[in-house]
Amino acid sequence: MKKILHYGGNIAEIIIAFVLYGVLQMLYFAPKAIEKRYHLPMQGFLTALITVIVMAFVFWMYKKQLKEVNDWGFNEEPHWRIRKIFVSIIGFFMITILGAMMLQIVGMHGQNVSNNQQQLNMISKQSGNLFKIMVVFIAPFCEEVIFRGMFFNTLFTKKNTFNKWIGILVCGFVFAYVHDPHITKFILVYWVLGCVLSWVYLTTKDLRYSMLTHMAYNFLGFI
Repeated sequence: MKKILHYGGNIAEIIIAFVLYGVLQMLYFAPKAIEKRYHLPMQGFLTALITVIVMAFVFWMYKKQLKEVNDWGFNEEPHWRIRKIFVSIIGFFMITILGAMMLQIVGMHGQNVSNNQQQLNMISKQSGNLFKIMVVFIAPFCEEVIFRGMFFNTLFTKKNTFNKWIGILVCGFVFAYVHDPHITKFILVYWVLGCVLSWVYLTTKDLRYSMLTHMAYNFLGFI
């Protein structure tokens, strides 16, 4: 019964986190549509306030899960260490090089831009600077908490070598599937990205470092 409550509660929290993340995406990706429909006073302030509340709540759910089961020793203090920063930097180079290589391989024939990226390119034209804030900061934060933090807290709670590498592969695929639900050839690119981010998280035992790697990679797209 305890295990059922553990899995059920964690899955419910993952769903809640996804819904809240979707709300933030709507606020940042379609600000003009929201303004036209709801006529919200101080829309910018409300967007910022909702963002802080949602991010704090999602991270609180993650930490609450760790209090129940944390065999891996995730999120232990001190949070900032030179060795872990170095791992995050290595992760950035890995995700950049491997992602580019995989994109080159799958894009050799025909379409070389994923449907997800095409949609993001269209959204960027209507959301302006809010798009950059979402992609560089908010999306990496929410996605790392959900796909890395809550995912391993729910499905791979026992610390062992098998769970580490199978967890990395499965977590990477789930991350890829959400970004490419039609399962095109580009799912391989997102799979590689998700696996590298999972490796950073499991190596550092701290979401802050996979977030940094994720943010740096997304920022690279605007340079």
